[in-house]
Amino acid sequence: MSEFEKAVKIALIERNMTMQDLADALGITISYVSDLIKEKRNNAQQIQRIKDFLELSDAGGNSA
Repeated sequence: MSEFEKAVKIALIERNMTMQDLADALGITISYVSDLIKEKRNNAQQIQRIKDFLELSDAGGNSA
């Protein structure tokens, strides 16, 4: 598991949110969110949207 994936999962737990909640908030599918978090897909804009929404620092996440 990557540091980015860990950071996202921790942030979701802290906010009592699910991956589906995150996907809904960003207007993308849960499978796409999962692929981004697991680094199966690389879309810097979407990754940044996840970081911004969850208030993750760049130091704790994917450098994409």
